[in-house]
Formats: sequence, C-alpha cells, structure tokens
Amino acid sequence: MPCELTEYCQFFADKMKSFPKSAEYIKLKLCLGDYASCNRFKIYKEFGKGNIPHGLDPDDTEEVQKILLCLRKKAAT
Repeated sequence: MPCELTEYCQFFADKMKSFPKSAEYIKLKLCLGDYASCNRFKIYKEFGKGNIPHGLDPDDTEEVQKILLCLRKKAAT
C-alpha cells in the first residue's frame, strides 16, 4: 500500500525533476515501502498536511528535528 501523500507530495512535484534516479529510489524505498519512516509523513501524521514545509527532504533529520520542535511548541500554546 503506498503512502497517502504520494499524489500531492511537494518534494517529488518540485525538487526531484532533475534527479529522476534518486527520485525513483526514494519513491520505492519510502513512498511504496516504509513510508512511516519518512520525515514528511511523520510531520503530516502529527500536524497535518498544511504543516509540511515545502521542499523538505525526507531524509534531512536535523532540519526535521528543528521543525518538529517548533511545531510542538506552537501546538502547546
């Protein structure tokens, strides 16, 4: 079963056009495989589709940690 974000994932719509082999690998690994480990999916599940930063790399854990910290603080207030 593919990820529920596959149809409208900004990462693939905009960032991966010039890297088709990388995009295909990530799609097979995450979108059609272990999508629960994708950082974009994690943000979507916890905070909703509108809170996924445009162009966020699904493997950039440092950036994702900062984003999650900000979103959690925002949700707590």
